[in-house]
Amino acid sequence: MSVIIAIFQAIFQALTYILPISESGHTAVFRDFAGRADATVGSLTGAIHIGIALGIFAASLKFFLRLGSETFKTGRALIKREYSFNASTPNGKLVVYCLVSFLPMLLWLIPLGGKGNLYGLLKSGANNNTLLDEGVLFAVLGTLLLASVWQLGLKKDAKFLSLPAAAVAGVCSLFLVPVSGLSLIGGVFAVLVLFGVGSKLALKYSFLIAVPVLLVSGIAQIITADYRSGVIAAIIGVILSAALSFLLVRILSNVIKKGFLKYISYYDISLGAIVAVIGIVQLIVR
Repeated sequence: MSVIIAIFQAIFQALTYILPISESGHTAVFRDFAGRADATVGSLTGAIHIGIALGIFAASLKFFLRLGSETFKTGRALIKREYSFNASTPNGKLVVYCLVSFLPMLLWLIPLGGKGNLYGLLKSGANNNTLLDEGVLFAVLGTLLLASVWQLGLKKDAKFLSLPAAAVAGVCSLFLVPVSGLSLIGGVFAVLVLFGVGSKLALKYSFLIAVPVLLVSGIAQIITADYRSGVIAAIIGVILSAALSFLLVRILSNVIKKGFLKYISYYDISLGAIVAVIGIVQLIVR
């Protein structure tokens, strides 16, 4: 049974994380209809998140290797005090922009006394006995994606990533990761496109942000898991989610290239409307 659960969970998590339809939002809806009032996390969830990160990394291997080389060169230049941002290559500048995007995420560690930290507080919204907020945020995500589709349809010359765009993407990620109903990949992509960044670079940068987040969250979920899955189930979850994520990265790239992203935005908005109505009914009944 654990192996079957691992298969279905790997497919579910990979689909809803890579495609901008919100893994956290779908998980909240599933828990609500399954009658699970708690938000416990199993080690299998963390293992699958690591698998998704590996799949994204493999699908964009050349891009990540180039950035890894540039990171090494940047670090060496900083040590020798020879670094110049203006003289950096485009990939070298992406390394700096990536650091800028990750800096706001340190705010997750802000302690809030009995409420834990800021990350825990933001994530607790998935356990508030109503789906109203998930419904609203599904619709917000869909609207952001639709706005990015509109921006891409203007056929303006694509811009390279800028410091303001990277900073805003980082601030938005504070909420895109823990808040139920949003999508890190979809949100970062939409924000960058609205800043005029080309769709190809915006998607690659979204994956660049997602991989470390997935790895860190996956390890943390395994360590702090409320219940443990079997080793075989975890291995199957990692392999299947990695393989499926590799395929989904290519699919999402083609979806955006062919102008089909609007259909995903329609899905998010429609699902958001349905879930919001259910949430309103829950507030009245409860």
